[in-house]
Amino acid sequence: MQDGWSAIVVVLLFIGSAVLFVRLRQGAATSDDERGLPRALMGAEIAYAERTFRSVSARLVARLDRAYRVDGELKLVELKTRARDVVYMSDIVEMSVQRIAVQDEACEAVSIDAWVVVQNSDTGVRRPHKVRLLGRDEIARLAERYRDVAGGRITAPNPARSPSQCRQCSHCDRCSATFRDRG
Repeated sequence: MQDGWSAIVVVLLFIGSAVLFVRLRQGAATSDDERGLPRALMGAEIAYAERTFRSVSARLVARLDRAYRVDGELKLVELKTRARDVVYMSDIVEMSVQRIAVQDEACEAVSIDAWVVVQNSDTGVRRPHKVRLLGRDEIARLAERYRDVAGGRITAPNPARSPSQCRQCSHCDRCSATFRDRG
């Protein structure tokens, strides 16, 4: 009789271990995908991941990290790994271009609100930041200005907002209004 109880206990321990293993494994996969997401996106359907979209009419191409389908519209999420927990204007411009390209190619509604999830490069901790994207007209003006600067048609360009932005600009060597010229 003792052997019978021992066998039952061993079988129950095996089943319990298997169930625990499966749950932990499913939880790890979910938590890694959803780690750092805001509560509003937890469990939401991933509509697109790591995909390139094109807007022929706006002459824009953008590759997005993720788009989640929530309440009939897409919410964009961009993951950035950096030492500082900060969202830059370039992140907002990038995601605004993504929004236009997705709307035009996929013919789906994309929210004006999006999320930048910043992962700390040292600790791996992720933190979501809600951002408001730029409209189609603002992006069109930025794109036109970029084409004018790149084509040499701007005679008095404005310097960047900070010295590091100015130094990283691909047009810095040709620009007469670098940050150092700011008074």
